[in-house]
Amino acid sequence: MQLHVFNVKKSFQNFFRSAETLSIKAISKKNLPYFVGWIAVFILLYSYFLPMGGFKFESRLYNDNVGNSPIYYYIWLLSGAMIPVLFDGKKFVPKTFYSVIVVLISLILIPFTGIGLVSKALMLIASACIGHIFASNVYTFFMVLNNSEKFYSMVLAVLIPKVIMFFKPTLDQVYFGVHLPSVIISSIILILAFFSYFFKYNIDEIPTLSKIKVPTKAYYLMPLVFMVLALNEVIAPATLQQIEAISKNQIESYYFWGSLIGIAIIILLQKLFSINIYYMLHISFSLLTIGFVVNILSLQYRIAGLASAVCFGSSYAIGFVNIYYLAGFMTKKFQSITFYRVGIILSALYYLISFIVLEMFNYSEIVAPPIYLALGAIFIVMIFFILSPFFIHIFYSGEWIDDSYRVDVTKHSRLEAKLKDYKLTPAEIEVCRLLLDGYTLRQIASVQSKAYATINTYCTSIYRKLNINSRAELFLNMQDYIEK
Repeated sequence: MQLHVFNVKKSFQNFFRSAETLSIKAISKKNLPYFVGWIAVFILLYSYFLPMGGFKFESRLYNDNVGNSPIYYYIWLLSGAMIPVLFDGKKFVPKTFYSVIVVLISLILIPFTGIGLVSKALMLIASACIGHIFASNVYTFFMVLNNSEKFYSMVLAVLIPKVIMFFKPTLDQVYFGVHLPSVIISSIILILAFFSYFFKYNIDEIPTLSKIKVPTKAYYLMPLVFMVLALNEVIAPATLQQIEAISKNQIESYYFWGSLIGIAIIILLQKLFSINIYYMLHISFSLLTIGFVVNILSLQYRIAGLASAVCFGSSYAIGFVNIYYLAGFMTKKFQSITFYRVGIILSALYYLISFIVLEMFNYSEIVAPPIYLALGAIFIVMIFFILSPFFIHIFYSGEWIDDSYRVDVTKHSRLEAKLKDYKLTPAEIEVCRLLLDGYTLRQIASVQSKAYATINTYCTSIYRKLNINSRAELFLNMQDYIEK
């Protein structure tokens, strides 16, 4: 009985985690180019390639001449997936500037080449370069940005494309001979050019990943990512498109307001109530479930369709911000090239399969009743909730959730945080660091200008608090936190 009470108490404490480190003040000037670059590339992709659910803000800058062929999507996806698999980030990130320039030149030339092979060839080249740009910004998002920068860059990356989408009917006009969407896309590319120039001359800021073995349980993140992306970016939008009684503009409008509500929920729960990130995913899936159930009622009640759009928009914002953030800090934590590349390949396969399925669905004459899509999605959500205790066990082991609320997840910060968990004093932490660096007790006493007896007392206290008896056990316990 006591064990049961303890577990309930522990779960309740896990629900509310300290989130003070995720402060906007932690966004550094040094990382601002990577911060803005990530947001800009997100806007660029959501202007043409994504999302696949049909809510796209397209530009006449190149569409009129090159069309909307899926081949450009395949080229972008292949390039974005293969570059990080074949090359080290320290090599392909600094070269991003050249790809941005090629994209800029291609999009300037396309309107003058007319409809034909030349314009399509230029677009193919631009698509490959956009894949490179995306791969570089994903790498810096994962490996350079600290936790606060990841969190707030994702909030803006989700918010800004939705704002653009909301004003699409107004923007998709020609004012004084100028097409505003083309100006927006051109401006985004210029911003990317400016900041990618910074990448080129700051190679030392780009880390190199190693062939570090990652715990098998870390890969359980992958199906969770798949569920969030599949439900929010494919199934939910496809479900909304089946609603015939409501115009597409109305649905997009309510979806937009739902996204704003989702972002407000994220910031409110994170800043005021310190709600744990994993439990925010529960909120996202709960909103999805409500959205699918309500969507079934749209067959009889028009307002139910609008309510489902709000639920899906909120779920999308909460799910995307938190799943990218979760994947981002875990990748930086492990510093493993294998973990990073497996994630990239699986994500690419997911998008490829989803795009092909949607293309087949769009061009077929078979229209799936909303109830079928809803029931299928609800089944997936139920699987998530059934497996929820398993995911909680996985993500709370190895301090994965604890790490998400630290300023950063470098080896140095993680070691200090881990030692603080054992209630070590600042003096004991410093002695423990030196022990892990290979110093003897007499050497530590000399370095710190303290008596040998004092250092020996610190060492005894460290062993007692960690419940160990030797330096070998200390190394064994702290092997994941020692600088390689």
